[in-house]
Amino acid sequence: MTLSLLNITRQELLDFVGLNETVVNARGTRIETASGQTLIDFVGQFGAVPFGYAAPSMVAAANAFLASGKPSLIQPLLNPDAEELARRLIELAPGNYSKVTFTTSGAEAVEAAIKLARAATNRELIVGTFSGFHGKTQGAVGVTGKASYRDPFHLRSDGFAHVPYGDLGALEAALKDKRAAAFFIEAIQGEAGMITPPGGYLLAAQNMCRQYGTLFVLDEVQTGLGRTGELFAASAEGLSPDVMLLAKALGGGLVAIGACIYGEQCWTRDFDRHHSSTFAVNGFSAAIGLAVLDQLTAKDGALVKQAAKQGAYLHEGLTALVQRYPEVFESLDGRGLMLGLKFRRWSGERLYTLSLASAFGALVPIVCGYLKTRHGVYCLPTLTEGNVLRIQPPLTVTRPDIDVLLEGLRSVAELVMQHQQHRLILEAHGFAAAPQPLVNWPQPVAGKPRVDSGKCLGRFAFLLHPTTAESVNGDSVVEGLGLAGEEKAFIQDWLNEFSEWAKPDLDTGVSFHARRLYNLAGDYVEGWLVGSLLQPRDLMRLSLGKRRKLLGNYLESVGKLNVDFVGLGAYTSVISNAGEDMLNERFHTTTGNSLTAMVGVDALLTTCANRGTPLAKRLTGVIGAYGSVGRLASLRLGKFCEHLVLLGNAANRGAMDELRRVGGELYRDALLAIQQGHSSGIAKSLVQLLPSLASVEHLLDRDFTDDEQLRALFDVVDGLAREKPNMQPPLVITADLAVWLPRLETVLSATSNGSAFIDPAVLHPNAILCDCAQPPDIGPAALALRPDVTVIEGGLINLPERSYRFGQQNLTCLPTGVTFSCLAETIVLTMAGAQRDYSIGKRPPLEDAEAIFDLARSFGFAPAIELSIEKAG
Repeated sequence: MTLSLLNITRQELLDFVGLNETVVNARGTRIETASGQTLIDFVGQFGAVPFGYAAPSMVAAANAFLASGKPSLIQPLLNPDAEELARRLIELAPGNYSKVTFTTSGAEAVEAAIKLARAATNRELIVGTFSGFHGKTQGAVGVTGKASYRDPFHLRSDGFAHVPYGDLGALEAALKDKRAAAFFIEAIQGEAGMITPPGGYLLAAQNMCRQYGTLFVLDEVQTGLGRTGELFAASAEGLSPDVMLLAKALGGGLVAIGACIYGEQCWTRDFDRHHSSTFAVNGFSAAIGLAVLDQLTAKDGALVKQAAKQGAYLHEGLTALVQRYPEVFESLDGRGLMLGLKFRRWSGERLYTLSLASAFGALVPIVCGYLKTRHGVYCLPTLTEGNVLRIQPPLTVTRPDIDVLLEGLRSVAELVMQHQQHRLILEAHGFAAAPQPLVNWPQPVAGKPRVDSGKCLGRFAFLLHPTTAESVNGDSVVEGLGLAGEEKAFIQDWLNEFSEWAKPDLDTGVSFHARRLYNLAGDYVEGWLVGSLLQPRDLMRLSLGKRRKLLGNYLESVGKLNVDFVGLGAYTSVISNAGEDMLNERFHTTTGNSLTAMVGVDALLTTCANRGTPLAKRLTGVIGAYGSVGRLASLRLGKFCEHLVLLGNAANRGAMDELRRVGGELYRDALLAIQQGHSSGIAKSLVQLLPSLASVEHLLDRDFTDDEQLRALFDVVDGLAREKPNMQPPLVITADLAVWLPRLETVLSATSNGSAFIDPAVLHPNAILCDCAQPPDIGPAALALRPDVTVIEGGLINLPERSYRFGQQNLTCLPTGVTFSCLAETIVLTMAGAQRDYSIGKRPPLEDAEAIFDLARSFGFAPAIELSIEKAG
């Protein structure tokens, strides 16, 4: 691939979807590429090529002008062709017009109209719609509703306001204080998905503008000059705008020209004196514009009538597809030869990345690549609604051409219906069609309700991200596609490259929709996995601003789902300050850290009991003990283990202070247990250090809400332990893994390191290690060195339905019926109808964690010990 000198990012996307082509010739409705394909054009350069490429009438007009000797650029002197074009436009356009300002583009026409309106009304405010699109120059993106066209360039939105399209009440609220200079509206919202206005909306909006002294500006840059089956879309709506904007088709596919047409009430001397454009009043462009009007009005508008007829045929065929494949196509909108076919987003039943690709706006580009390669049809998506296929061919399109498009879309629908979206990618890149008829893919069994009367207990979302590259493109991820050889290798490379390409945009979307997750009673919850493609190392490298943007994108995706609870997975908890940055009034939040810690401890208890030596009698260490999961696990282990070693990161300057505080909490709990007559776990070994029971009361006589008092308690008890050097202290805090790992018989690791760092060679003989981290803190490949070591993949739990999978991928290819405890906590709290946030911050209460664990077991969740234990080697 030769890199473009114009737009590398766009070229990379085109390459991903099989659209990276070089055009070498174009005639009529046909485009020839350097690769040898001839394509039927259904884009028409977004309406700028009304009669096809190199239309004879346009070429003739160009040649005639060039042979005439007339100058193109003669400003500020009068240009007769430009004057004549202005006269013709005023004559043809519906409305009471007297003046025209020419421009070189639609966006420049919008810029001119903004200045015109502000000068005419002596008001600043310009009102647009949230879903409107009016161009990408600075003023035009102010009118445009989507903030992403402004934010990267730090463009201020002062002087602009936006209202929902079709909402007259919102429009009146914006106009009634008489501060608005103009209301900009498209006759049909093109880039938003070819959205037609509600009946009577545009006329009512025009009348409302007149009521409040606001100019009504109709943007017909895409709709004007025959595109909708009328010469102007305004005519079909009965409109007479104060200002009308034209471009695209006015250039006949040859020249760049736009026009701002307006009435006498909009004119000011200031606008005439201070607005101009060197290339706008252009004799050559005007001559082409005149030829465009001649062709559109010839024979009583025969071409426009023919476009309306072909548009009706196309609309009928597309409507039939929507009705036949409702699972694939969501809707059809538009008018004439300006139609938008909206696709439903792909599910994540097979691959989460394909679901995310559709959420990120890549679904229709993938379809377009397939249509190009397999059916010889050139299409593109609309700009701001990525799941809408724009169908905007030249007005000269024929029925046979339309039939080719309809057949291609039928083939797309058949592949999608059979969960074969990956074949669209393969065939777009030149792989042959499947050698035999495709069969419907058997989806993972989701299990059946235990009773017929089960009810929905709530809705949740869980924020997901891949933990490793293998969880995006690994063999276990793609094996369900049934591919082999070059096809499998290509899809794996495609998934990886797409993931890397998409990461910088920080996009999020639904990875998988869990429609029903049942508990033992037969009641259920509905949930969504909401994902991004950033891995832990990517998340941890984000600046604070980008972390906030990513979390904002997650919240935006979740906000559309109307959920009761949102759970944070792995590093989404880390980058959100243990969930504190996600708290809001729309839903409750949990990090899932409580159940993760409890399940990890339970796994150690069970495994040690099965090995014949109970956990209480083993020297146990917790790596990452000052983190949210590690702290909870340490407090829980303190009830069982007689000796604990709390290990922190030596690179963290505050690690030892945090470990002292956790140690203080453990000693506090042990002292309270002794006070109540209990002496198990840390309390049992602590009793041996204390000179008398009176010392218990003395040590408890302090404010345990004060972190410094907790640290002081640890220091006092640690001092007592140092006085008995021959005894193993109840608690040790350290950052020296090299010294302690060889001594620890049992280890729970819960860090956010992001990669394997535990050296299996130094582990204690027959050690048991529970790894709660994702990605794991100990690499599975390295464990072949130590067949005596038992590793538990901590934080795994059985679902009540042992046959359930979250799609074929099942998170990180977990066994059927097994999920992560952080996700399970979200499900459990939703099932319980919990009415507050849980597991937030670095110090969630142990009592909450134990209560959640009890709830989970009551609903039918159970630690997945029988599946998670594996012997190294």
